[in-house]
Amino acid sequence: MPSSTSSSSQRLPHLAWWRILLGALLILAAFVAAMEVRLAARGFRPSVIDSEALWLQQRERASALGSHALILVGASRMQLDMDLHVLQRETGLEPVQLAIDGSPFTPILAGLARDPTIRGTVLVEFEDNVVADPDLNDQVSGWETQYERQQHQHRVPDFAMSEAYLTDFLHGMLRSYADGTRPITALLQRILNPRPTPQYLTMLPDRSMLADYSRISIPAIYYGRAIRNLGETVNIAPDTTYAQLDAMLKKRIAALKPVDDTAYRRDSREIAAMADAIKAHGGRVIFIVFPRSGDVKDMDERRYPRKEFWDRFAAATTAPVLNFEDVPALRGFTCPDGSHLDYRDRPRFTRALVAALGLGKNAGAKSKP
Repeated sequence: MPSSTSSSSQRLPHLAWWRILLGALLILAAFVAAMEVRLAARGFRPSVIDSEALWLQQRERASALGSHALILVGASRMQLDMDLHVLQRETGLEPVQLAIDGSPFTPILAGLARDPTIRGTVLVEFEDNVVADPDLNDQVSGWETQYERQQHQHRVPDFAMSEAYLTDFLHGMLRSYADGTRPITALLQRILNPRPTPQYLTMLPDRSMLADYSRISIPAIYYGRAIRNLGETVNIAPDTTYAQLDAMLKKRIAALKPVDDTAYRRDSREIAAMADAIKAHGGRVIFIVFPRSGDVKDMDERRYPRKEFWDRFAAATTAPVLNFEDVPALRGFTCPDGSHLDYRDRPRFTRALVAALGLGKNAGAKSKP
C-alpha cells in the first residue's frame, strides 16, 4: 500500500504545471493590459476589423430585409462619407454597408443582380476607373462568391465560423489591433516609437468608417493620396517644399490624357443590365458620383472627361443617376485628402444626399398638392 507521502509527491508535477500555466496567463494578461493603457494614453482607439465574416453578416441582412433594405455598394468613399444612423433616420429604411475598401463595385452589384431576394434600394458609389479598367486589382470580391456558395449549403455554424466571429469580436475590443494593425506592430511603432503615426481611421461595427483628419498632417496625407492616384513614380528630394511638390504634380496632371474608353463602353452596358435585373425582381439601383477635391478631382477629370465617360454611362442606363457636381448642396464639400470626407461632415453630407435623391421619409408627401 503506497504511503501518503509518495502519493503527495506524485501530484506535485501536475500541480506545478498548472501553476506555471496560470502564471504565464497572468503575465500575458498584465502585458496586454499595459499595452492597452499605453495605447489609450497615446490616443489610439479600438477599431473593428473589416473581415469576410463581418461582410457576410451584412450580405445576409441585405437579402433578409427585402424592400426595407438600403444597400450601400462601392469602396472607401461609401464607407467614409455615409452616416448610417442618419440614413436610417432620414429614410426609414435599414442601411446595409456592403462597400469594400479598395475594391471595385461591379462584382458585388453583379451578385445582387443574381439574387432574386434583393428587393431594396441599392446605392452604388460609381467610379469611372472601375468601369474603364477591367483588370483593376480586386482582392476581396470573393466574399460575394463565398456568400453565394453558402446559400446552397445548410448554414450550421462550424468551428471555423465561430472562431472567426469570436476573433473579430476580440480584436474589435483591443487597441492593439486598431485599424488593422497587429500587437507586435503596435508595440514597435505605436508604443516604443517616441513619435508614432496617429490613428485617424476607425472602423465601426456597421462596417462604415470614420476619418478624423485633425489627427494627422493634412498636407502630407493630401499629397500622398494625390501621388497614389497619379499612379506614377514621383521622385521627391528631402528638401522639397509642399509648394514645389504641388507645382510638380500640377505639371504632371496637365500632361494626362483621356484613357481608352473601349472597355468603358462595353462594361457600361453590362452594369446597366445589372441594374435592370435588380429592378426586375422588385429593387432599384441609384448610381452616385461622390465628392472629390483638388488634385484628385483634376486627375479624374483629365483621365475621364465627363462628356466621354459619365454622361455616356448616364445615358446608357435607365436607373437614376446623380453626380455631386450637379447639386449645389453636395458640390460645396471639401475632401481633406482629396478623396474622402472628414467624419464631422458625414451627417450633413448624408442628409444633403438623401434630399437630392428624394429618399426622405416625407419626400412623397411633399410632392402632393
